[in-house]
Amino acid sequence: MKHNQIKSFTLIELLIVVAIVGVIAAVAVPIYNSYIQTSKESVAENSLKSISLMETDYRSENNTYLTTSTGDQTSLINTQLFGGKKTLDENSDYYYYISVFSTSGFKAHARPKTSGSDLERICLDHNDVLTKPC
Repeated sequence: MKHNQIKSFTLIELLIVVAIVGVIAAVAVPIYNSYIQTSKESVAENSLKSISLMETDYRSENNTYLTTSTGDQTSLINTQLFGGKKTLDENSDYYYYISVFSTSGFKAHARPKTSGSDLERICLDHNDVLTKPC
């Protein structure tokens, strides 16, 4: 008699593979989340630098810096400083506003839209000094 033997994995082998995948996921997920958070903060820093450059041009034309009220003023900044171009992403995880800093300066703010997020609050003043957290 000939027996047909089917080769397959045992339950123990499958459990070991699942455990290894679990360990890899436990290490990889926090690293990935940190990478995403750092990327979002870098975008916010670059947006603040763009605001600072445009504020310099705005001041040379108007003898004053553009300031806004607090809260989400992203669309107003896009309209007033960037001529209506969507330079600042209005759907990002940050919102932007510009406040008065000292007697003749400004401070651009990038705030996370959700208060419970791990994203940093970032500020940039008229001297291009980046403050984190703001």
